[in-house]
Amino acid sequence: MTNLYYLQLQNNDISTIESFSFMNLSSLRYLHLHNNKIQLLESNVFINMTNLYYINLSGNNISHIEENAFGNLTSLSTLQLASNPLNCDCSIYPFWSWLIERAAIGTSAKCSDGKFVISLRSAALEQCNPDTCHCFNGGNCVTRANGLAVCDCIGEWTGELCQESQCISHDCGFGNCYIEPMNGTAQCVCDDTYINYCPECDAMISIKQSSHGRCKDRLHASVDG
Repeated sequence: MTNLYYLQLQNNDISTIESFSFMNLSSLRYLHLHNNKIQLLESNVFINMTNLYYINLSGNNISHIEENAFGNLTSLSTLQLASNPLNCDCSIYPFWSWLIERAAIGTSAKCSDGKFVISLRSAALEQCNPDTCHCFNGGNCVTRANGLAVCDCIGEWTGELCQESQCISHDCGFGNCYIEPMNGTAQCVCDDTYINYCPECDAMISIKQSSHGRCKDRLHASVDG
């Protein structure tokens, strides 16, 4: 599933999408969820989908979008949200702020009264924001003793704004990195029988010393390289 490129889930009776539902679909480019019964977009529901280019959520019953629902979607170009009764009180601020920062994203998101979300007045909405810094992917803005506001990241995320995945620095050799859903830590998926680090070992040899460190086999003992 990690190599899935196109996912069509439209025209079903989907009412709930939980946080982290798509977190291991890092290669996904097109996601169709229109004409369902979704009411809420939870925080981190689209986390770790850095290749996602297009999302269609039109024709649902979405009234609230939680902070960091869209995570750090660096490749997103189009977000279809037409025909959703979005509640444009203070709860819309995180989503509105996210749209303002990504002006290049095309979206049809409208409030329940027919106004485009992107057209809401900044002066009124900015009074709703309790934070002095904006953190991605579920991170919280905290103020240190010196008065400096910084992001406190959770799970796999790191970086100044919690925008970088641990997989960027997690070396899996010739295997693939994925995020363990239970604890948010980076793990390796290896070909054949290897775990943790995935060295380039001959297919006919079950254990071989690796110049990169520890070469561990699921079925046998491990040796240090």
